[in-house]
Amino acid sequence: MAHYLPSSGPSVLTDLAEVMHLAYTNDPSWLVSVQFRFDEGYLQVEIDPDDDTVEVSFDPRQRPPLRHWVSDSVPTPTDQHYAGLLGMTSDWRWVLRNQQGYEDAFQIELSTPSSTTTLQYLAMASRLHLRHVNDGPNP
Repeated sequence: MAHYLPSSGPSVLTDLAEVMHLAYTNDPSWLVSVQFRFDEGYLQVEIDPDDDTVEVSFDPRQRPPLRHWVSDSVPTPTDQHYAGLLGMTSDWRWVLRNQQGYEDAFQIELSTPSSTTTLQYLAMASRLHLRHVNDGPNP
């Protein structure tokens, strides 16, 4: 089952300084974890390959250790995905549950006073798929 952000963790994370992707060693496009470094600490999303759910953890001092991909992952470049997002704040984060009861996605909103970007990490087939969530028209 997914691990939630601890209630003692900060509700607002400020000044995104780094995003690190961890990919499956044999395929650099196979995303298994993403780690965000904010002023308050490290936020990590990892896929559990046994049931394709997401596990979210936070550590104020260091990168949380991987639970499932320790010896099978390597860091990969993230410049093309996150270059314009550094320095942003996260006021909102979600673990999403599908219609079958699986917590198989994580969503994070990153913002500045003038812009907002929402990213979603969907767990499928033991990998995370990055999605950019776009605003829809007002009803």
